[in-house]
Amino acid sequence: MLNKYIKRCSKSTFHIIFSRNKSSLGLWDNNISSEIKLQIEKHWSQDVLKTESNNSSDSFYILPMFPYPSGNLHMGHVRVYSISDTIARFYKLNGKNVIHPMGWDAFGLPAENAAIEHNIQPHIWTKTNIDSMKKQLIELGFNFDWNRELSTCDPNYYKWTQYIFLKLFEKGLVYQSKANVNWDPIDKTVLADEQVDENGCSWRSGAKVEKKILTQWFIKTTKFAKDLYDGLDSNLLENWRDIINLQKHWIGECNGIVITLQFKIKDVNRPIGVWSQDPYKFLHAEYLTISNDNVFIKELTPDEKNNLLCYNPITGCEIKVYVTDNVNYPEGRDTYLVCPTLDTEDKKISESLKIPLEKTYCTIDYELENKKVINIAKTKSCGGYFVSSKLKDWLISRQRYWGTPIPIINCGKCGNVPVPYTDLPVELPHEPLKGNCFSKMESWKSCKCPKCKGDATRETDTMDTFVDSSWYYYRFLDNSNAKLPFSPDKLEGKTPVHCYIGGKEHAVLHLYYARFMSYFLHSLGWTPTNEPFKKLLVQGMVMGQSYKIKSSGKYISPEKVEKIGKKYVEKKTGEAVSVQWEKMSKSKYNGVNPLTLLSTYGCDTTRLLILADVPPATTRRWSDATLPGVLNWQHRLWITMREFLSHRNNINMDNNTSSTETFDEYEKKISNARNYFTATSTYHFKYTQKLSVGISQLQSLTNVLRNNVPGDVIAKSKEFELALASLIIMLSPVTPHFCSELWAGFKSAPNRVLENTKLIMWDRDVLSQRWPVVDNDFELSFQCRVDGAPLCDLKIVASELPNLTEEKALDMVLKDQGVLKRTNRGIQRLHYELYPDCRAILNIFTNQNVQKPKCDIKITN
Repeated sequence: MLNKYIKRCSKSTFHIIFSRNKSSLGLWDNNISSEIKLQIEKHWSQDVLKTESNNSSDSFYILPMFPYPSGNLHMGHVRVYSISDTIARFYKLNGKNVIHPMGWDAFGLPAENAAIEHNIQPHIWTKTNIDSMKKQLIELGFNFDWNRELSTCDPNYYKWTQYIFLKLFEKGLVYQSKANVNWDPIDKTVLADEQVDENGCSWRSGAKVEKKILTQWFIKTTKFAKDLYDGLDSNLLENWRDIINLQKHWIGECNGIVITLQFKIKDVNRPIGVWSQDPYKFLHAEYLTISNDNVFIKELTPDEKNNLLCYNPITGCEIKVYVTDNVNYPEGRDTYLVCPTLDTEDKKISESLKIPLEKTYCTIDYELENKKVINIAKTKSCGGYFVSSKLKDWLISRQRYWGTPIPIINCGKCGNVPVPYTDLPVELPHEPLKGNCFSKMESWKSCKCPKCKGDATRETDTMDTFVDSSWYYYRFLDNSNAKLPFSPDKLEGKTPVHCYIGGKEHAVLHLYYARFMSYFLHSLGWTPTNEPFKKLLVQGMVMGQSYKIKSSGKYISPEKVEKIGKKYVEKKTGEAVSVQWEKMSKSKYNGVNPLTLLSTYGCDTTRLLILADVPPATTRRWSDATLPGVLNWQHRLWITMREFLSHRNNINMDNNTSSTETFDEYEKKISNARNYFTATSTYHFKYTQKLSVGISQLQSLTNVLRNNVPGDVIAKSKEFELALASLIIMLSPVTPHFCSELWAGFKSAPNRVLENTKLIMWDRDVLSQRWPVVDNDFELSFQCRVDGAPLCDLKIVASELPNLTEEKALDMVLKDQGVLKRTNRGIQRLHYELYPDCRAILNIFTNQNVQKPKCDIKITN
């Protein structure tokens, strides 16, 4: 027999050779223990990591958000990757060609600061951390396709980030402008608003943030704002639920248009986007008011403030600008276009500012003139797109070294010149760091202008790391392409990502930027759809219990706390201690080291601990109280297999203590349980992704198999054998090592009743089986709800369920229950959900004001 092994190859990939007929360790006479579980995991580790393809054309792309390589996994990592690995293994069992890649969001300030602190180059620090975290992911048995591995700090990756930047530049979606920015005086870089806490301090350094006016690079994301807003109502999106509202709130209702006006300040033209809810105002603008806080005004002398003009590209005329704070500016804006002859409120503004009116009040055809303004703006490439007042363009400049260099050359004669595509990537120099060191790297900075061939300098700002992560999901599908970021044909049938998994903290910014980038790439014809992600699975944080002295607010470790009655006090001083659940942190002494769990209980138990009890989307309060239940279930599964083997080995010695009638009753009971729990587990693994509920169904099936089933039934029952096989297969995505051992013992049992069929393939390991399905004649659930309240739960045989249309479903309910008579109201609307392999739900609404339920999944018709 060929032993399995993992061979380390170039680029840290893994090729896995395996045998399908590996035998069990044969430790059934021993009680299951942590030591035995660790032996099992060592024995099956290479099989669990196998990456064979099933050659199916039916691809399923499961993508967990890639991590920043800090060097050590935390429990949040364990949770998200346990979720993605379980779902990936589930879909493999369902015959899908699963794509489950892993990479590294490797640029950013933490690595740069650590490198400076440890006097080591960031690329070396980052590589060391990647190797460490990769080893930990492998130890946890996560089945990632390492052949697709990428790292954003690899020039072979950021070359294409720069390439996409240049495409944005070509399309007029990149520009440079002065901006009033958040400046971290310690890290000496710009911070996004979201990186500044409620006290005005940096999220990382803790320093009080300063305001600075700097020339920065922007991506004009606002040009796609309305498309991004409207796209949130697309039927393509599954399971987005409250994330849709978060995205809509971030983008804002796109009820106005932006026109870029030019201010002439000190003989320099400076653009500023002016937003108006009424586009026609640009045709009739008499003047513009601008806040004192505006970045363009802060440099001006008082005389210049009083003589400020701007050029209106819609009319081709200049208009007067007044500086004032006595105007109710739209949310997020500090400019207001004033047309007192058209708008009575604007007339009041003019009167309050004592600005004489030169025209009389008139009426216009608003709809016609709005279209005229928009067309002129688009023709002159100065705006004309709909956006909310509060949404800003994406400021991507970072004044740090460890990031993707912006591929622009600054020429005194030609201005900002894009680096030629043939010269990409613009690579980072590998030199010792002291903050932003580009200004001191003359040999790197100095270059020739691609246009005039004169002396020029490279742009020294690097890109925000959100740019790197805004398109990585496409590169995973074609990560060896040396000619393009990716080939469109590599995306066919694989995008949008079928299931995207990550923390809710990334559900606004990262998701917004990734959606923008996908919409842009789709506009180039590079992608089959504009939306990048079909289904979202947003997991909650893992929280730890922290202890804090009430009088001082100081955090202390659990070992220093004791409970007296119902109160907690510090052991040493007796001071009162408050107890609360918070995000895990070393500084709060409430973290759990995954490596400790791995070495103590093994990876399967750790995975089961993190997935059991709480659905992925819910905050996970980490407690040792979960441990006994998980350990007990594993013990019961172990002794169930032990007893099965014992009875099958002694089948002739088992007395026929059960009558034929009793035997048949057990067969029917076990069959019904197998079918019922298969249907409910499938529903939660496949549609709701409430893995904890699916796991609880498997626990219930275990209880049935352990509920005083007579020995001769275990010895001879086909249904017991099939139910046990189904249980092991369905649990294998969660605990692949443990189930591999159970399966190896199970298939070695003598006197098996089941034949080698599509349901059970004895020549293959458990991870290569097919997910169980219910019997064709088993009656599945067909639920009906009226205005959200349960009305009835009808039954329909499994073979007929896929053909149950909405019309047939309503007809069944009306014939059986007389819904209209019971409600005394007419049916206003219906919402039908069909899950062909497990259930159907018909929602009837008799009241138009009753909201349609938020379904966990996309309706399958």
